[in-house]
This record gives sequence, structure tokens and C-alpha cells, in this order.
Amino acid sequence: MKKHKSTLLFVVLGILLFTATYNGLTVRTYDVTSDKLSADESLRIVLLSDLHSASYGYKQSILIDQVRAQKPDLIALPGDLLDRYRSPEPAFELIEGLEGIAPMYFVTGNHEIDGSDDYVRHDVKDVFRSYGVNVLEDEWETVTINGIDLVIGGLEDPLRGFRENIYTDWDAESTAAMQDIAPDETFKVLLSHRAEQVDTYAKLPFDLVLSGHAHGGQVRIPYLMNGLFAPDQGFFPEYAGGLYEHETFTHVIGRGFNYSFNIPRIYNPPEIVVIDVNGQR
Repeated sequence: MKKHKSTLLFVVLGILLFTATYNGLTVRTYDVTSDKLSADESLRIVLLSDLHSASYGYKQSILIDQVRAQKPDLIALPGDLLDRYRSPEPAFELIEGLEGIAPMYFVTGNHEIDGSDDYVRHDVKDVFRSYGVNVLEDEWETVTINGIDLVIGGLEDPLRGFRENIYTDWDAESTAAMQDIAPDETFKVLLSHRAEQVDTYAKLPFDLVLSGHAHGGQVRIPYLMNGLFAPDQGFFPEYAGGLYEHETFTHVIGRGFNYSFNIPRIYNPPEIVVIDVNGQR
């Protein structure tokens, strides 16, 4: 009897260890409703954040195929596709492979700003633009996607301003950059890398904010702890990853793709985020 109990215990521990450290790509879907869209209107957004130059198959084929399978109307890239300590090529391969699947919008994360010597040999934004990516630099534009009029805005990572002037006020600059957006019934989407800057986002006229940066809190315990530690939030971050409903906007934070044996992801697999926006007017 003891032998059977020991075997069962090892099996259970093995299953727990496998599921805890599973690093295969997952697809996580969130549903968002808006009375700014009519009942017959819908928009599918794929959110890809914090790749950190990780690779998924030859020329990112595994990741690209999974994104294509989601049939997105829009691909949102809220920063840190590159990593300051790694070659930028995996990020460029991803962008190249995604070209033509859906319109792509990108804003910088801190790693795109604080790059390595490899970045010096590339103008990262120009490389992205060469593959059809819309790079937003504290600006917004009106577009029509899937028959729906949208405002899409993007904020550069705060590190850009701090590099130019240590006394910069990112909150004030962000508010000023978006002040001319009309408070109308157009559905408005904002890309901004930092998950924790909720107070700033609340001042802006956007319905949906898409972020990254927190890496899912690195270590999760489903239903008990959404994240152990996140950059710029510290231990037990309030905004680690997932969907957060605020008074004036919905905030979706991608948990990213970076993985490392040195800093393992626990119950926090790399994820492709799919956001289905459906009308209810």
C-alpha cells in the first residue's frame, strides 16, 4: 500500500511540475462589449507584447501560424518586442511574417528605448515601418477596420522622455498628446506599454487600453495569486496580466512571451491574447 501511495504521489507531483512550468504557446481570449458599436459589428484584436526577442520556430513560424489562425482584424504590439540583451532579428522576423495578416500598430517599450549596440545598426522603427507596421509616437489616427470607424492612439514608453529630460512629466505629455480627440461615439483604442500607468489612462478618452510590461507577474497561482513580481510594481503587482474593468475604460494586459531557465514562468505560459470587441447598441 505504501508503495502505491508513493507512486501516486510522484505522479501527482510530476503533473503539477509539468503544468506549472509549461512554456508552450497558449491563446487567451477576452470578450469586450461596447455600446459604441452596433449589435452586428465586431472587431477581433490580437495583442502581442513582450516578445523580448524570443524565438518560436524557424523565422517565428509557430507564433505566426497561430496568430494567422485567430483571423484578427487588428494586431496590437504594445512594446518590448526587442530585448536590450539579445539580437533584434527575432523581432524583425516576427514582424516580417505578420505582414499582410492584419493592420499592425506598434508603440515602444522600455527595451526598444534602452537598446544594445545591435539596435544602433538598425533604426528599429524604420525596420518596422518597412514591413507595414503603423508606429505611433504619442499620436493617434482615425481608421476604418472591418467596416468600423476607430480611433487608435499610441504612447511612447516613458523612458524615451526620461532619456531626453530627467524631469519630464510623462503624464502631462501623454494627456496633451491626446487632448484633441473628439469625445464622440467612435470606439477608441490606446496602445501603451506600461501596465501600471492606470491613473494616466483614466484621464484619456479611450475605451480600450492595451499594455504589457508586467510579464504576468512571472509566478502565478491560478485563482489565488495573479502575479508574484512585476517591473515597476514590485511584489504582488496589482496589474500583472489579464482584463481589468475601470470606470471609464477596459484594460487588457498581455503576459508576454519571454521565457528563461534562469527566471522561470510558473503557471504563466507565453500567451497570444485575443480580444473580441462586440457591439451592443
